[in-house]
Amino acid sequence: MPKQTEQKEIVICKHCGKPEYWGAMRWLSGRCACRNCYRSFWEDQNHKRYTWDDLDGPRPTLEEYKEQEAKKCENTN
Repeated sequence: MPKQTEQKEIVICKHCGKPEYWGAMRWLSGRCACRNCYRSFWEDQNHKRYTWDDLDGPRPTLEEYKEQEAKKCENTN
């Protein structure tokens, strides 16, 4: 079971370039994507609207990501 801090680590989605919590990333057809991209991929693949609310919730900001990365750099020096 992943640690809570790993779930809250912020990563950048390779598809849209926006920040997302690692624990909220989703897999679909071999692609790991943020919740927004997952919804888009799902709708494109299934040709209907994604109607569930499991992708809702707070999203990290780019500023939060930059702060996290700065702290990582501080810890390595």
